[in-house]
Amino acid sequence: MPYARIDDSVSLFYKIEGEGLPIVFIHPFVMGHNVFMHQRPLAAKYQTIFYDIRGHGQSSKGELPITIDLLANDLKKLLDRLEIEKAVLCGYSQGGLVAQEFALLFPERTHALILSGGFSELNNFTPKFFINSVRWMARLGQIPMAAKLQAKLNKRFPEDEQRIYAYGKKADGQRAAEYCEAGLIYNSTHTLYQLKMPILLVYGSLETPMHHYRIPFERAAPQTQVVFIEKGTHQVPPQSFEKFNEAVHQFLASMSEKEAGEAV
Repeated sequence: MPYARIDDSVSLFYKIEGEGLPIVFIHPFVMGHNVFMHQRPLAAKYQTIFYDIRGHGQSSKGELPITIDLLANDLKKLLDRLEIEKAVLCGYSQGGLVAQEFALLFPERTHALILSGGFSELNNFTPKFFINSVRWMARLGQIPMAAKLQAKLNKRFPEDEQRIYAYGKKADGQRAAEYCEAGLIYNSTHTLYQLKMPILLVYGSLETPMHHYRIPFERAAPQTQVVFIEKGTHQVPPQSFEKFNEAVHQFLASMSEKEAGEAV
C-alpha cells in the first residue's frame, strides 16, 4: 500500500488516480479519504490525490499534537514526496482549514482553492456545537460513536454508511479530538487578502448556518466564486456528488481557459 514518510513517527496513506492537473482532497475529523469515494470519477479528467491525515484512517498518529499548521506542513511534505510542484486543494468542511493554511503558507504550491462548507473562523452556534460534540466523544474514547454519527450524516447510499463508519473508527481518539479543537480556534479571516489564487466556495442550499462564511472571502479575495448546490446539506461532496463534481470541473475548466487566454 502507498505510504509517504513525513517524519520519524508519521507515514501518510494516500491513493492517486488519473492524470492531469493534480487535485488533493482533504477530509474532516473522524473520517478518512474514503469520504471522497464519489469524487473518484474526477480521475477521468484530473490527477486525484486522496490521503488520510495523521491519526486518521491508515496514517500513523505521530508524536506531535495536531494543529492546522502541522497538517498543512504534512501536506507539503506529502506533495514533496510525490514530486508534485503545484496542486489544486479541495477541502471538505474542516479539511478546508488545512487547504487554507497550506495556501497561505505555500501560495507558490497552490494552483487553486476549493472549499466545500468552508469557513475562515467559527462564529456561530451550530457548527461549534457539532464539533464540540465530536470532540468530547473522541476525548471520552467513543470514536466508534463519533464515526457512526459521521457515517450517518455523510451517506448517500446505504452501503456508504458502513464504508465510512468502518474507516472512520480507525481514527485515534486523541488526534481526532485535537483536530476538532484546532478547528474551533482557527482564524484566518484577517489574512484572507493574501490569497491570490482562484477560489471556489461550495455550499448546500440547506446549510444556511454556513452561508455567511462566504462573506469574508468575497470581501478579502474578490476572485472568489460561490456555488450553492440546490437541496444540498453540509455534506455536499458525498451526498450531492454529481453536482459537486460538476461544479469542480466547471471551475477548473474555466480557470484553464482563462490561463490559456492570458498566455496568448
